[in-house]
Amino acid sequence: MAESLKYSVEQYGSHELQRVGVWDLDLADHTKTKYWIVYIHGGAWRDPRITHETFAPLITRLVNINSDDDDDASSSSPIAAFASVDYRLSPHPDFPQDPAATPPEQLRNARHPDHLNDVRAALAFLQRRYGFADRYVLLGHSAGGTLAYQLLGTAPPLESRSNSNSREKSCEEVEVEVELPRAVFGFEGIYDFTGLNARFGGSYAGFLTAAFGGPEKWDAAAPMKYAGRYGDRFAGLAVLGQSPDDELVDEPEADGMAERLRGDLDAEKVLLVKDLEGTHNETWENGTAVARTVLRILRILQGGGKGGIGE
Repeated sequence: MAESLKYSVEQYGSHELQRVGVWDLDLADHTKTKYWIVYIHGGAWRDPRITHETFAPLITRLVNINSDDDDDASSSSPIAAFASVDYRLSPHPDFPQDPAATPPEQLRNARHPDHLNDVRAALAFLQRRYGFADRYVLLGHSAGGTLAYQLLGTAPPLESRSNSNSREKSCEEVEVEVELPRAVFGFEGIYDFTGLNARFGGSYAGFLTAAFGGPEKWDAAAPMKYAGRYGDRFAGLAVLGQSPDDELVDEPEADGMAERLRGDLDAEKVLLVKDLEGTHNETWENGTAVARTVLRILRILQGGGKGGIGE
């Protein structure tokens, strides 16, 4: 079904990976009540084989599930469009590049906060171009889930954003301003780098160091260890998803992040879903359980209650 939608790729920066894919379901959205679904892929911040196009199976599931009871999915769907973000990657030992021979716009040498800055720039680009403001759900798998919650933790405080709306902004401020989503859904996400690496016998140190630097820098960037309070920066719905069959990211990641969020946000704004299906990558390759959770989130945003989401 994703292949039947109008699809385009747009650049938000000069690097070849600073791009977004957009799939049009009902982009015109004359009701102005529909939501965008924006996806951040995983891949341990470094795998060049995992790109924005890996969102396609989930798009197909979302469209098909919604159209099961309706022949005209575009008109009945609560979704206006889909977008998927690529971002600059860190080096991967299995896919080496020669810095002297690789053009800068192709070189994969990103280090935190480069990945996060790209996600922020991509969202700002989409919001300027399509004008959907905060009317979107931000969805992230694995490292993409990390990036989604890093975005929340590094956003300006709500009070300062409210005050800034009353004054004229400079061109620089407008350029980087991002409206946070109504809901964030991180599934199979990585939120405590030190803890996850320890539980897996130190086997994750390589990609974590490539992305963030040495272990002494990990906690400062980890969403679970964030020094501030999420409630001071985010007023939306925070959702976490976990499959019991995930062989790469274990349940303490989602459990610990849920506990952290419940301490920072109103309890009814934190939802933990632990019945996703499949291995780490099967959760997005199959995508049925994730798609059903996204549609439940949309029902909540539209005032339809919790829609069956829970632990």
